[in-house]
Amino acid sequence: MSLLDQIMSDYKKAMFDKQEPNKTVLNTIIAKIKNKKIELQKDLEDLEIVQIIKKEIKEIVESIGFLQKADRLDDLALETQKKVLLETYLPATMSPDQTKDLIISLIKELNITDLSKQRWLLMKELMDKYKWQIDWSLVNEIINKMLA
Repeated sequence: MSLLDQIMSDYKKAMFDKQEPNKTVLNTIIAKIKNKKIELQKDLEDLEIVQIIKKEIKEIVESIGFLQKADRLDDLALETQKKVLLETYLPATMSPDQTKDLIISLIKELNITDLSKQRWLLMKELMDKYKWQIDWSLVNEIINKMLA
């Protein structure tokens, strides 16, 4: 089952069960997927759908920040619920230990001798092969610790 099929199925279930917040957020994602499909004039692959979902989550996180400052707890709970729902569609990311082990093995595999000068090589390899499986802020944190 493709990611879009899963989202559509969950949307239908949310409609049937009258789960308004879920229905609304899934409807938004489906609309964005359809718009992107029209823009690209092709069916989207799961990774392209993941990009759309990540972008939506990023917008929700920004909203959560504003709502916290405004002390609007009702809206904050709703936005948090939307974020949690959308995160269920994202692929699992590597743990911090797995990420560190991957970085170390790639440094050896790519023969990187000076990480400060060859960091781009490591980042390119990570981006090409592990783009959706790793937390990029964690990658930067690990590399910065190695450089310190």
